[in-house]
Amino acid sequence: MEKGRKLYIRSLVNMAAEPIAYFWPMRTFITRNPLRGLEDKPFKDALKEGELLFGGRGYLRREDYRYLYSKGYMKDEFLREGIRKFLSSMELKLELPYEELLFTLFVDNIKEPALNDLYKGKVDEKILNALMEHFTEDPAQVCRDILLSIGLKHTLQDIIELLTGKNLSQTIDELTIKTAFDFLDEGQSTIDMPGRGAGFYKAWRELAKRNLRFFLWAGKSLKDMVEAFQEPEPAIEYVLTSFELPQALWEGYISLELARLKGIAGFIKWRSHNKFYYWQKVHPVDMVDYTAIRLLIAKAVIDAHKKGLPFEPTYRALEEFLNKERARAYLLYELGTKRCPPQLWDRMKDYLKKPHEKVEEYVRAKAEILALSYYLFLTNWTRKVGIDINSLTADHLLELMKVYEKFKEEEGYIYLRALEDTHIDKLVKLIRAPQEETQERPLAQAFFCIDVRSERFRRHLESLGRYQTYGIAGFFGVPVAMVNLQKGHEEFLCPVIVTPRNVVFEVPYNKRGVEKERVASHIFHSVKDHVLAPFVAVEMLGFAFGFDFLGKTFLPEKYLRFKDLAFKDYTKTSLIVNKLSDEEIQQIIQSYYSTLIRTVLRERFGMQTINDEMVNQVYEACLNGGNTLSENLKEVVELLREKYKVERGYVELFRERLKSVGFTKEEQAFLISTALKSIGLTKEFAPIVLVLGHESRSENNPYESALDCGACGGASGIYNARIFCIMANDHVVRQIMAQRYGLEIPPYTVFIPGVHNTTTDEVFLYDLEFLPAEYIPLIDKIIQDLQVAKDLTLQERAKTLDTKNTQDVYKKAYDWSEVRPEWGLSGNYAFIIGRRSITKLANLDGRVFLHSYDYRVDKKGFLLENILAGPAVVGQWINSEYYFSTVDNEVYGSGSKVYHNVVGRIGVMTGNYSDLRTGLPAQTVLKEGKPFHIPIRYTLIVEAPFELARNAINKIRKIRDLMQNGWINLLIFDPEKEIFYRYLEGVWVEYFKKEEVKA
Repeated sequence: MEKGRKLYIRSLVNMAAEPIAYFWPMRTFITRNPLRGLEDKPFKDALKEGELLFGGRGYLRREDYRYLYSKGYMKDEFLREGIRKFLSSMELKLELPYEELLFTLFVDNIKEPALNDLYKGKVDEKILNALMEHFTEDPAQVCRDILLSIGLKHTLQDIIELLTGKNLSQTIDELTIKTAFDFLDEGQSTIDMPGRGAGFYKAWRELAKRNLRFFLWAGKSLKDMVEAFQEPEPAIEYVLTSFELPQALWEGYISLELARLKGIAGFIKWRSHNKFYYWQKVHPVDMVDYTAIRLLIAKAVIDAHKKGLPFEPTYRALEEFLNKERARAYLLYELGTKRCPPQLWDRMKDYLKKPHEKVEEYVRAKAEILALSYYLFLTNWTRKVGIDINSLTADHLLELMKVYEKFKEEEGYIYLRALEDTHIDKLVKLIRAPQEETQERPLAQAFFCIDVRSERFRRHLESLGRYQTYGIAGFFGVPVAMVNLQKGHEEFLCPVIVTPRNVVFEVPYNKRGVEKERVASHIFHSVKDHVLAPFVAVEMLGFAFGFDFLGKTFLPEKYLRFKDLAFKDYTKTSLIVNKLSDEEIQQIIQSYYSTLIRTVLRERFGMQTINDEMVNQVYEACLNGGNTLSENLKEVVELLREKYKVERGYVELFRERLKSVGFTKEEQAFLISTALKSIGLTKEFAPIVLVLGHESRSENNPYESALDCGACGGASGIYNARIFCIMANDHVVRQIMAQRYGLEIPPYTVFIPGVHNTTTDEVFLYDLEFLPAEYIPLIDKIIQDLQVAKDLTLQERAKTLDTKNTQDVYKKAYDWSEVRPEWGLSGNYAFIIGRRSITKLANLDGRVFLHSYDYRVDKKGFLLENILAGPAVVGQWINSEYYFSTVDNEVYGSGSKVYHNVVGRIGVMTGNYSDLRTGLPAQTVLKEGKPFHIPIRYTLIVEAPFELARNAINKIRKIRDLMQNGWINLLIFDPEKEIFYRYLEGVWVEYFKKEEVKA
């Protein structure tokens, strides 16, 4: 294949993959909008396209909205307002109480039309004929719609199932799933798929030639095709061409194939765009590979089962069949899709014997059944508002049918708007203009993550008096790649939209300071390289698992508390936050390579007497070459260069990597100043400032990272908190902040890191050993108050978990059989950017993100722009994940946790065979089958003067597009005018007046 054609196929696949949302591995589970690839479209249009692609609902069912209405989450006035707006869009000619009819349809449980439930009485002949005419289908139009659905809603295998009942998609899916998981496995499988280093397509190609499963299920043609196509691009073109698809349909057709297993496709898409991800580097995969494999499997399975099909499995043959055999095709479609009324099932065999003669009879019989079914429904419906259906004419009923059918298309959005307007109205009434406060200096100030779960704790801590709390994204404005003392590898602790440039190492604390050479030895010569490591690891893990199994099963809470105490690592650690000097970098390099060379000489070559001169000679020879060395040492040099990469290029790469360790003092001053200014804390500092990250505690939970800090990449926020405090407590950093940024932190103010466990509401403070002795009484008082705030928060949160007392909340955290250790961010619906004083008197029920911001220190709006571009966007991701996981948990969520199995260490599947489950489990968003999370679109409220806020919003393209396309609700609260403004249908209006604001 020519290079230009290859590039065309690759770009075609990448375009087709646009609607597929990234799916991160479970260890860093990131909440995201499953329709993120469709956010460039208006919200309602995106939901329709999502239904075509993924088969998922975009709204709750009517009975679920009715349930929420019964609980008081939806006000009559907003529901009626939505109904009136809907009716105003229709051209209605006859007088009927349409508003009351549609309102009654919602609030009363009126049974919907059913094909097996027909009107038994006499129906006026004119009315019956009119209704029958309304329901009479044109088989030719149905057949045209079937053809037009290819590449838009259906693939060829879908059409085969619709017309014949043969479910080929399941076979195609199963073969694709098995293939994908074999390749993508990250260490769970006992036997690796061979040849993975060559890439997905090449590894699968070699396997498919010999695999018996493929031969049995997909037939001989698969082997012939994989033999013919060594690369994925020509394979893709061959399949699409062999299906005789018009080229205009190729992109849509590929999108449908990718959407069928959107979890696997989303993970491959994410991995292919993260070239530094370890598994991607060693086992490369991309969407082109996956598309080729999927299409080849589909083609082979279809070919293997084409015998007995009423048409050749190609687009042109199907088109010919739908034209020439229109009657038969229509009847087969009616039967295959179960659109055929049950009263006509027995007659369908006769109809199919003579389809051209019988199709009109069938169409008329079906129309009569539909007419009687809907007549019964209309009778019951109109009776609810006091109308006798016999008093209505055929024209009345036809117009009512027109209203009903259109309302069925729009009702989800009407109910959604009513839910949203009810929540917005309540929230707006809770927000108060800030009042000047004259209070004594606070005992302490505390930074919490903007996470909705922090709102409850903040509120209860503030209620104890002399505490000020602030909300900030939980990475505290410090994006960093962290090398944990236990893990020994980098972990990105920042939002996934950010790539950190700086690395921080956790090291054992030494009162004399950090010894760089010992640090290097620990970091770069880990225990896994020791010859005894495999034996020790197996023995220890075996013991631990057996012990864990008994403890977790029979005494979960007591056992895990004992385990925490008995096996806790008491090593005091510090963090290398400051930049390494050139001398320190050279020391680390020399120490590392010296240790490495000595180990190789001793363990691989049996040398016992090794001096510094010998080590230096070998090292120099590795870098520059050395013909003067003995033959024995030349062999050492060759091994070191080939296996251990001891050569000049790698040494320089090592040096450059070490240069990314830590932050300069100037960088630290900038990060701390920006963070403090963004939340409005620029003066009147308390003696203690707590910087509290958050994490979640739960056992046996693949979704644990979804409960940890999203701003820290799905990890705990404690390291970011510790790094922030080390920087903020540095006197040199404070001097630079004062001189360059005009922000002075008093010498008596100390920043202390900690972590808030959102499952137990415990707060643990860290690095207290660095605290001067005079602060200990104050810290003791603060710790006591944190305990009181914890108890108050637990009492409030225990109610939603249906626990008898707060102690039961702990049991949920420590019990490995617990499917709901906490509700997570369920209930979230709004994000407020503003001073704490505007919400301090409000109980927000742990449902609102709170990001502190003071426009008075942000005259040009730059800080607001940063908040809008970062935390506010991530908040929308979270809200969207919860929304879609609630409205259709099977498609956009993950179903029940009870049936989940971890697969490949990358995610979960349902049972022993399914796609990767991408969203949130039912236990996170549903309670007893009903929505616990209230699925409404994200509401963003900014407290700032109107012009300043509007200008900032207009500069952030992502927020502006989300607002204009209806993905979010956006309000501005102008505290100087005490007026709310809302963006509605393309214009800004005063909230209560709903009058447009002129520019």
